[in-house]
Amino acid sequence: MIIIHAYIKVKPERREEYLELSKGIVAGSQAEAGNLAYQLFEEAGNPNSFVIVEKWKDQAAVDFHNQTAHFQSFISAVPELLAEPTRVELFDAVEKK
Repeated sequence: MIIIHAYIKVKPERREEYLELSKGIVAGSQAEAGNLAYQLFEEAGNPNSFVIVEKWKDQAAVDFHNQTAHFQSFISAVPELLAEPTRVELFDAVEKK
């Protein structure tokens, strides 16, 4: 399993645009066959600071996701809404045997 955390800081005046844009990426990603979880969270006590927590079956699922129309649309539209660059952390789940 691959887990991705995407930390996103949005300009306060662009918050509503970001939240509307996020609906498409969340719904589209959750519908993908290789997706195990895809959720948007806002940091408590830090308005306009978000994290998208993604869980994918494997790297092939991530690669597929990165080519989807909803992902491409999101990454092309979101930069103008950001207060700072997105920070992404990638993890491989350690499976118990």
